[in-house]
Amino acid sequence: MEIVSVEKILKAVGLDSPQLNALRADDTLYTVLAHQPPGRIRITAESIGHADPAEAKRRADSLLRLASSPGDQPDLLVSPEYSIPWDALLEAIEHGLGPESGKIWALGCESLPLGSLDLIRQRLGERAVVLDDDASSVARTTQRYRNPLVYVFRTKASGDQSERLVLLVQYKTVVSGDVGNTEAAGMLPGVSVYAFGNPPGEIRLITLICSDVFGLNQALIDQYYEGLLLLHIQLNNSPRHLLYKKYRQELFAAAGRTELLCLNWADKVVSIDEAGAHEHPWNNICGSAWYLLSTETNLSDESIRDNHHHGIYYTRHEPIRAHALQFHYRPRVFLLQATKVFHHAIPKPRSTRSGPRALKTFVWAEELGNWVEPRTPGELPDDGFCEQIDGLDGNGGALDDIRDLYRTGPIAVERAMAITAGKFGIKADWYLPPRIDSMQLCEQEVVRRVTITQDPAPEASEFRRNRFATVRTVAELRGTGYAWPAPVEALRQGFKFCWNLNFPNRNVEAGDGTLATLVHAGLVGDPRELDLLDRQVRKTLAGPPREPARVLSQEQHELLAQQHYATNAERFCILYATATGTRHFSSGRGTSFTRPARQTEVDIGDPSFPRLAATPLGAQE
Repeated sequence: MEIVSVEKILKAVGLDSPQLNALRADDTLYTVLAHQPPGRIRITAESIGHADPAEAKRRADSLLRLASSPGDQPDLLVSPEYSIPWDALLEAIEHGLGPESGKIWALGCESLPLGSLDLIRQRLGERAVVLDDDASSVARTTQRYRNPLVYVFRTKASGDQSERLVLLVQYKTVVSGDVGNTEAAGMLPGVSVYAFGNPPGEIRLITLICSDVFGLNQALIDQYYEGLLLLHIQLNNSPRHLLYKKYRQELFAAAGRTELLCLNWADKVVSIDEAGAHEHPWNNICGSAWYLLSTETNLSDESIRDNHHHGIYYTRHEPIRAHALQFHYRPRVFLLQATKVFHHAIPKPRSTRSGPRALKTFVWAEELGNWVEPRTPGELPDDGFCEQIDGLDGNGGALDDIRDLYRTGPIAVERAMAITAGKFGIKADWYLPPRIDSMQLCEQEVVRRVTITQDPAPEASEFRRNRFATVRTVAELRGTGYAWPAPVEALRQGFKFCWNLNFPNRNVEAGDGTLATLVHAGLVGDPRELDLLDRQVRKTLAGPPREPARVLSQEQHELLAQQHYATNAERFCILYATATGTRHFSSGRGTSFTRPARQTEVDIGDPSFPRLAATPLGAQE
C-alpha cells in the first residue's frame, strides 16, 4: 500500500485540489449520509455485486438523488464496498446529478472488469474527468476484475478555473481471505490509497476498502493518524475478527485527533452462487460504527437519547479509550451532523468538538421506490428492548415501571439495572455513560447494552439475560409480601424502579416517596462475596468520610472510616438467592434508616462500635 496525495494526482492533470467542507479545520459543522444496504450478493469468478441488480439499482438511484438534493446536499456521502451499481452512478452523472462544489462522495462500487474504465471515460466524455492508478502489486494471472472505490467531487482547472467533475477511482490493495480464495483468484489488487487534505488548515481524509487495513502498518499510522478522518468501507461477514479490528487498537493508541467511520452492509447478508440456485446466509452482524476520541463529545442523556431514537447507539470502547457510536443493524440510510476532527486557529471558547449527532434516518419504501423518513413508529429503528420486556412480563404489568423509566431515556435503564446487579460505585461518577459497565465494549467489541438487543454474541446475550433476570426477580417480590428488613421497611407498601441524577445511587422509590437501593447478588456460594458487596455499597452510598477535627493515627483513620460507612449508608438492601428462595444479607455494620436525621456519627472512642461491627455475617432480620 502506498498513500498518495490527491493534490499531486490532480496537479499532474491540470486540476486544483478541491476545497471540501468536511475537511476544513474550522468550527463549522458538516453532514454525512451513510448508506447501509441490505445484502443479497452474487460472487462469481468474474465479478462481485448484487444478486438482484434491478432492485439494487432502484435503491442506488434513490440514494444518489437524495444526496443530490439542491441546497440540502450532505457534505460527505459514504457507501460500503461493492454496494453501488456502476449504471446507477453513470446515469446519475448523465442526468446532471452529483455533488456540489465543496461536497464529496466516497462510493464502494460493484466490481469493475479489467480494462473497462476506458469505456466509462468514453461514455461520460466531457461530463467528468475519470482518473485512476492502473498499477498493481502482483502480476496478472487469473484475475478478472478490480474492487473500486470512487470519489466523486468538483474542482477547478488550474488554468481557466473552470469547474470540473472528477471521478477518482481507488482500487482495493489487499485481497480478503475466504475458504474459496475468491478475491485472491478473481481480484487484481491496486497499489495507491489516496489522501485528501493538507494539515494544519485541512483535515486528512483516507478511505480503506475492507482488508486494506492489513496494509495499514505502524509506519503509515505514525505518519497519517494526526488530524485524520478515516473511512473503512466493508462487505465483511466478521467485522469484529481479530485481524480486522487490530488496526483500530493501533490507530487510537497514538491518542491523536483521529476519527474513524466503519461502514458495513446491514446484517443478515445472503450470498447467491454463480448459477443462482443456492443461497448461503452469512448470519453476520452489521458492525458499522463511528469512533472518536474527543473529550468534548456530547454525552448528555438528551444527546444519547436523540441519537438512540435514530438508531445510533452510544458505547465506550474502553480498550482503545474511544467513544464508539454503533449503527442499527438493519438496512438504512443515516444522516448525521458532526463537528470537525480538529480545529485549527480557532479560539478555545468557540472550539467544542462534540461529535456526531443523528439528524434523520431513512428506510426503503418499496411502493414509492425511494428512501424515505419513517412514516410510522414501526419504521423507526427498533432497539429490541420493549420486545425483551414484553417477553419477560408474563403478568402484563409487573415491569411497567421499567417501561416508564425507558421512556425517560435508555441510559436511565442501564443505570438502574447496573445498581440492581451491584455494578455501581465506588467512584462518584460511575453513572456517566462511559463508566457504566453495560455501556462498555470489551476487547472483542461485544455490545452488552440492555437497551440494545441486536448483538447475538453469546457474551452479549448472557449479559442481557442476567440483567433482565435480576430485575424481574426483584420486581416479583412486590407481589409476594416479602418481609423487607428495617433499613428499607418503606418498601413493604410497594415500590417502583427509578433513576434520578440527583440521587444517582438509588434505583427504587417506595410508595411514600422514600428512595432506596436494592441490589440482587444472585446465587452466591461464599458469604464473603456478599460481605465485599456490602462494603462496596456502603462506600458508594456514604461517600468519603469527612475530614477529622484533629490529627489521627492510621488506626484511628481506619476506625473513623469504618464508623462513617456503618452509620451513613442508609436505606439499602442486598438480596441473594438460595434453594429456598430470596433472602437479604446483613453484615451487622449498619443502622436503620429510621435513625434521627440529626444524630451525630459514632465517636471513634465509643466502645459500642466494635460490638456493632462484630455481629455475625449473614444475619437475616
